[in-house]
Amino acid sequence: FFSRTPDRGGTAHRRLHRRLGHAVRPMKSVSSHPVLTTPFIEVEERPKLVRRRTTTDCLFTELTHSPLHDLAPVATLGLTTRVTHSNSVAISLDQLGLAFEPQRDSTLILVQGGYTAALVKAAGTAVLCALMYGFHLGNMNPAAPAMRADLGIEAGVENDNAWAFCVSIFCLGALLGCSLVPMVADSIGRRKTILLISTVYLLGSALEAASGVVPRPASPLERSSIGLCLLLAGRAVCGVASGSSTVVVPMYLGEISPPHLRGALGTCFQLTCCTGILLAQIVGLPALLGRSGLWPVYLALGALPAASLLVLHSFLLESPRWLAGRSDAEAIRAQAILAALRGEPLSSLAVVQELDLMQMAAGPIAGGGGDGGGLRSLLSDSVARRGLFICVTCHVCQQFSGINNVFNYSTIFLTSNGVDAATVVIISVLMNVGNVAITVVSVRLMDLSGRRSLMLVSCVGMALSTVALTTSLSCPGHGWTAPLAIASVVGFVMSFGVGLGPVPWLLPAELFAPDRCALGASVSAGSNWMANFVVGQAFMPLSNALKSACFLPFAVVVCGFAVFVTRTVPETKGKSLDQILFELSAHTPQGRPTVLRKPGGRF
Repeated sequence: FFSRTPDRGGTAHRRLHRRLGHAVRPMKSVSSHPVLTTPFIEVEERPKLVRRRTTTDCLFTELTHSPLHDLAPVATLGLTTRVTHSNSVAISLDQLGLAFEPQRDSTLILVQGGYTAALVKAAGTAVLCALMYGFHLGNMNPAAPAMRADLGIEAGVENDNAWAFCVSIFCLGALLGCSLVPMVADSIGRRKTILLISTVYLLGSALEAASGVVPRPASPLERSSIGLCLLLAGRAVCGVASGSSTVVVPMYLGEISPPHLRGALGTCFQLTCCTGILLAQIVGLPALLGRSGLWPVYLALGALPAASLLVLHSFLLESPRWLAGRSDAEAIRAQAILAALRGEPLSSLAVVQELDLMQMAAGPIAGGGGDGGGLRSLLSDSVARRGLFICVTCHVCQQFSGINNVFNYSTIFLTSNGVDAATVVIISVLMNVGNVAITVVSVRLMDLSGRRSLMLVSCVGMALSTVALTTSLSCPGHGWTAPLAIASVVGFVMSFGVGLGPVPWLLPAELFAPDRCALGASVSAGSNWMANFVVGQAFMPLSNALKSACFLPFAVVVCGFAVFVTRTVPETKGKSLDQILFELSAHTPQGRPTVLRKPGGRF
């Protein structure tokens, strides 16, 4: 062949070199004919691997024509609306691109694989963690007077600081949990991690409840100290479980659901969390379990969803995406699970194609680093660094808006500023009902408005509500004081739920390339919990110093954040990941993206 076909460029040699690996080495050429030598190749016998039937690798490049291809595998409220076009979706994964071509308004393509029984059972079991997270997030507010009286933490500056630490240590535990749980989830799997989190919730609830049933020793001071230590330990343990839940459960829901349902299941996570807060606020009222002698039972209720999850563990299927990235043998198990989740036969082409995509995507994303990345690699990338700056700022300002102080301290704060007990009860119930209602409405708002506009509406509404609340508390004794206080607190919570609540959790899935998303989301969540701890610690001293005006500093932060959103945060609705990253790169010194590209030219 070489003697008949001169090959001055060495093309034939390179082709043969690729076929034989590195066993072929070029020697000195005579004239234009390269002389090749092939040394003896030792063939090593390898054990036979059980391999799953796959489609061709060209499927990966075909699917890149669809904007849904770059969606992060996480269930986040509003994620899939980023690239929704004409309310149309594709019939299967290999036809996703059709949904984004110009169509008549009457055209609607139906989706293959919706809410199957297996998907509903798995998702419904997993979101029990969100219910526990919401319950423990809100269970320190309504029963606070009875708990403080029984534990010997009476009103006073030092005791207020001690109580603030009991509330905010939850955030330190959550910070630890969300930092450690990705490694655990990658090591033992999503299913076992969720079951482990439920066990941690059980332990934390038991410690919290035990703080109120300590045997009576000789000294009341000793009894109070033991009870306080148990409460602190329980809050920290529940915080670890809650922080882990905020990372693992959305990731699990995103990995078991088809792309077009990730936004809806993200709504389920947030809705379940808000429902948990609502239950905590209602059951903890003094008329129910929030009184002396009964509040330990109230705190123990947090163990019920954990026990239910452990009982229903058979409904909790392992993530097929996690299995697909491990080995070919595990991929066979992943195919069976994916077929059950999609309601398709095991040999269905749609199931095989979706699993192929999972396997091909698992390579660069697994490990969260792509190019051997870590935090240093993330910060060295100008585009990722800008996305991280935006996400961290949004998460920190979310907490410095003062929202969790409303849920954690509203009973103490309003009572100390002269609001009567009946009005406090009405505020506690209505603000949580409004929180649940606005979570449902925000799903539709994500379709109608952009991320920036929703956050700006949140900022304006929260600032006006803060001014109204300050006015009502500064003028006690008037007939309009109580109605204005109720309207302002409920308006504050509902304004938060419109944009500043959901959007910061959505942004990491939209502002980072796939190989940066996991680490970027983890850093953003960590900054959120740290800011939550700082605000929780600072609120009681701030309340004692500023009295009725203690929410005004948070209004200043919200106004400053509105300016930041206007100047810095890009609009992501209706755009593919390529477009978003290109817009971010336009503001970097290099002027163009520095993220790694996948085969086919996609980011």
